[in-house]
Amino acid sequence: MKKLPFFLLILLFACNNEPTGLNDNTSDTTDNQKTENIQVETSENAELSFDNLTIYPITADANFIAAYTIASNLKNLKEAIDIKGFRITEKKPFGRFEDSGAVNNLTVQNKSQDTIYLMAGDVVQGGMQDRVLASDMILPPRTITDIPVFCVEPHRWEYKEEGDEEGRHDLAVTDDHIAEQNKKIFAFTGYYNVASNDLRKTMKETNNQQAVWNKVGDLTALNNAESTTGTYANLENSKTFTNERNEYVQFFTEKLDHRDDVIGMVAVSGTKVLGTDIFTHPNLFKKQYEVLIHSYITEAMSSGKKVIMSEESVKHYGDKLLKKFNRAIDKKETDQSNYYYKGKLIHFTDL
Repeated sequence: MKKLPFFLLILLFACNNEPTGLNDNTSDTTDNQKTENIQVETSENAELSFDNLTIYPITADANFIAAYTIASNLKNLKEAIDIKGFRITEKKPFGRFEDSGAVNNLTVQNKSQDTIYLMAGDVVQGGMQDRVLASDMILPPRTITDIPVFCVEPHRWEYKEEGDEEGRHDLAVTDDHIAEQNKKIFAFTGYYNVASNDLRKTMKETNNQQAVWNKVGDLTALNNAESTTGTYANLENSKTFTNERNEYVQFFTEKLDHRDDVIGMVAVSGTKVLGTDIFTHPNLFKKQYEVLIHSYITEAMSSGKKVIMSEESVKHYGDKLLKKFNRAIDKKETDQSNYYYKGKLIHFTDL
């Protein structure tokens, strides 16, 4: 008998009010779009290359895009964190288990009318300690469930509102009543992009909290961003890191906004591929690109090199990638990091 993936076991034992169909991998025989509809643009393009990072767009034709409209109107976590009726909180035991059993799960609740997409690698700030989401999930309106996470702030276990402590930014707490309500439910009120790509790979390859903490420590030390709580988000307080990061972000921001056919990208540094993310619909890719580019930038800055990978090597990778993607479309690819919803592939990764 095959062993169930670790994250699937977690979700199976989540609280009983998880909505049916949330991770529905049932077959859809009408979903027959093959990779002849998908292309990796492997030609060299100076507009998509900066310092230690080059990205290669992955495009889809109109037929493929039309088959994946299910992903076209999703809100992402950056948008959702400020939507009234959506919240992420610590998973409290309420007599069901010890507090220690709740550390690697958070509760997500969506009372809004929006459908929310959460991505493995999203970093949330607040609660009792900052966390990184360990799996993808789509949360329909009027649903509540749990999601597996890893801690990325090892030396804190007390409630902090986003904006209260080093490493927190963007939102200053101005409403005492809201702040008090957030404290009562141990809410997460901050969002900090997608974690470094090498941190995402560590989560995927090890499923181990200590390995995640070790990687967080390596990244913050390398970028002069150590803090008393050890939080990954303290990267934001390192001038050395943020100055260089902002140059990358300024270069890559809006580079693909004019394209309505791009659904993913291959990221390259030095002579190797850092990874690939595909989101099966251009609307979702555009939203995720803004936060996902931080993941690849952080790795390129931390351990990357000037890009010298040949076009032939990129084409060779692209050919293998499309075969793997085709298997995922046909639901023959067993990589647990690929995410399906209502029988359709939503997010494909190759890290």
